[in-house]
Amino acid sequence: MPQNHNDIADFSSIFEKQMKPVPGVVLLAEPFMESAEFRRSVVLLTEHNEKGTMGFILNRKLTIKPTQAIDDFPEFEDSLFYGGPVSTELLFYIHTLGHLLEGSIEIMDGIYMGGDFETLKELLKLGKVKSKQIRFFAGYAGWTAGQLKSELKQHSWIVASASKNLVMKDNSNLWKNILKDLGGKYSMIADFPEDPTLN
Repeated sequence: MPQNHNDIADFSSIFEKQMKPVPGVVLLAEPFMESAEFRRSVVLLTEHNEKGTMGFILNRKLTIKPTQAIDDFPEFEDSLFYGGPVSTELLFYIHTLGHLLEGSIEIMDGIYMGGDFETLKELLKLGKVKSKQIRFFAGYAGWTAGQLKSELKQHSWIVASASKNLVMKDNSNLWKNILKDLGGKYSMIADFPEDPTLN
């Protein structure tokens, strides 16, 4: 996972009162993160415990559809997103279908992860799933035990709350918009250029 540039800017005063990383919150990459995969990314946490952390990058849209990436997948016009660098050959999904998909796990109010794939394909074939009800990801973002805690101490991430609408909406300006909504010093961060030499 990426490291931040503490030599470029000191964000300690901004990070003092951060929320705790729990399922349902989002992580926003600090503005000068070098990793191309995580630069200006917004990661929805879906799991966080003593064994490690899992989440999906919400704002990395790919140029292909799920039906182009998965064999025998029903026609569906919604986009496929890059969820993170782990298991990129696998398809993951979050949705608002609840227990229509047996085995799905609620990660925040009204948002679920996974569930029976064959049932999902059948619902898609019948046209019973709308694009605003589901998001598909290739791969996921993962942290080993204690890794995210260490990165938070290094100010690599800003932890913020997330609404159901925010999580399910395709928004290329998501990183900036969330920081603007947080207000105060976070708004200042939202306007930082990606290249610090241009500041």
